[in-house]
Amino acid sequence: MRSNADRDKRHMLEAVIFDMDGTLGDTLSLCVESYRRCVSELTGETPSAEDVEKHFGVSDRGVLGKLLGMSPEDPNLPIRRFAEVYEELHNEYAPEPFPGMRDLLERLAARGLRLAVITGKEQYTALPTLRRFGLIDRFELCLYGDPYCNAKARRIRELVQRTGLASGQILYVGDMPTDIEQARRAGVRVACAAWAPDAPKYEQSCRALQPDAYVRTLEELEAVVAEMQSL
Repeated sequence: MRSNADRDKRHMLEAVIFDMDGTLGDTLSLCVESYRRCVSELTGETPSAEDVEKHFGVSDRGVLGKLLGMSPEDPNLPIRRFAEVYEELHNEYAPEPFPGMRDLLERLAARGLRLAVITGKEQYTALPTLRRFGLIDRFELCLYGDPYCNAKARRIRELVQRTGLASGQILYVGDMPTDIEQARRAGVRVACAAWAPDAPKYEQSCRALQPDAYVRTLEELEAVVAEMQSL
């Protein structure tokens, strides 16, 4: 039989997992414009931002496939060209992570927390962003999206298996209602990151899902983390 101390330990925060777009940096416009320019270059027609955003949730190949009417597994899907466009536009649209993000991650690591990224992106765009933001070495793991569905809950469960942590020892930080839903499905705690410029647009729907914390600044997140570590 587990002692109270054992049960408490399995609920003491040990790891913080971050979403990428809208959480580590303001990359939404970069993503949208990269799809628009790539599709325009290939077809001569430019999809609207709304046409692009309605496909978000699946990974790079999934979105590109939907925009071009191709299977994500089609060997002719121009994913490499899309990745090139993404990198070409990165410095213009998202040159830096959110102010203070690098320092926050350093302080969280100094608290003994394990850090990871679980994103809907694939390595085609996730790795260039981590490199551009100077965060490539800050995370123990980076797990990517799926071209057919929102796979964040599955990836969180995969992280639990790979790290040996209990779900109660993990906090997921994401900015969208779907991030809250996916974290709940995986059984981990979740903080809604509301520091991106478009966060007010999603506040009502995010709060309705009752995340463990709704944080508007990096300082608020750090305070929530400190409280969870002390429970």
